[in-house]
Amino acid sequence: MNNCKRQKCSECEFMRMYNYGNKIYYCDHEDRLDDMGKLGVDHLPETSPEWCPVKSN
Repeated sequence: MNNCKRQKCSECEFMRMYNYGNKIYYCDHEDRLDDMGKLGVDHLPETSPEWCPVKSN
């Protein structure tokens, strides 16, 4: 499994994107603490969010 502590969400296997007028990026990990899992609109954050479920691994 990828280590999100030292990587960007763009490198994480759980990052997904859909295009609904804008590119919407979200986390598809089943254990995420954020219900929506939203990472960003049109761009990803520089670091993984505090609620990232992979950070604790």
